[in-house]
Amino acid sequence: MRGMTNGKPKRRIGLHVAGGGDLTHQEVLDLVRRAEELGYESVWAGESWGFDAFTTLAWLAGQTTRIGIGTHIATMFSRTPAMTAQSAASLDSISGGRLTLGLGTSGPIVVENWHGQRWEQPLQRTREFVEIVRLALSGERVDYDGRVFRLRGFRLRDEPPRPEVPVMLASIGPRNVELTGELAEGWLPIFLRIDALPEMRALLAAGATRSGRDASAIEIAPAMLAAASERAPEAARDLARAHIAFYAGGMGTFYNRMLQRFGWTEEAERINREWARPNREGRSAAAASVTDEILDSTSAVGTPAHARERLEAAYAVGVTLPVLMFPYGADVSLMRDTLEALAPSGW
Repeated sequence: MRGMTNGKPKRRIGLHVAGGGDLTHQEVLDLVRRAEELGYESVWAGESWGFDAFTTLAWLAGQTTRIGIGTHIATMFSRTPAMTAQSAASLDSISGGRLTLGLGTSGPIVVENWHGQRWEQPLQRTREFVEIVRLALSGERVDYDGRVFRLRGFRLRDEPPRPEVPVMLASIGPRNVELTGELAEGWLPIFLRIDALPEMRALLAAGATRSGRDASAIEIAPAMLAAASERAPEAARDLARAHIAFYAGGMGTFYNRMLQRFGWTEEAERINREWARPNREGRSAAAASVTDEILDSTSAVGTPAHARERLEAAYAVGVTLPVLMFPYGADVSLMRDTLEALAPSGW
């Protein structure tokens, strides 16, 4: 997995794209095809409350040939593990074995207010969900008696193209990170404080030890906000500040607590206070509360040279596959500039 180019380590980089948003379908497809030409390893799509990941990726898989595809993430409260296995098998077949299955629980706000499901036993659900998906994709009969799921008597009707599709987990809290090390081939964090990675790797290793797995083989693939502009670097950074503020201020407590665990308690509390002001009056102040330290410890934004330097810092501490994610509000011109500036073929 670790290639060489001209005597140098090949930079493995993924790209997150949104199936909807302000871009046309053709603009999204053009970005992905260009990413494939430039040597990006994989393209990833999520499904918060917009277009779903599997449909978006099936469309992209049918119009590309080499680039890997990954769910970023497929949510575990919105569908059953059996349905997820069916979708994964279908997508892996369509793509010719290019799928990585990224899974996550999402959070209570989305789970309860959008999907109408009760937020309960997220750790146990994750364990059982992964075990069932693996069992189904193996082609074996699925007889499973868990605390959350009980299934029996069925096996996947169509032969899975691969019996072992790689599974990666998006996790934030310490116990969930340990569970990731125990169960998954890789970890998909977001807004990871890069210099805190050694501590987080210790959690992954603790989980891996419980299941007798090799912790060094776990893929570490953080979603990193990326916006590289020679013309307007500060505007690019401001977009990333607003994006982080939205998550830390408007998406429940998980992301805010994560920033606090990374040592940014005062900043996280300020973001929360400003975001909570009525009539959106505090949104700008919340974004301004995202300091340069937070930005540069989690993201690759600013001038192309600075963005590349932040990616280098991530590789230096053990990140194996940064997944670049454009901040909200980035236009297609900024996306194209970023894609070109950070392309693996240019390192």
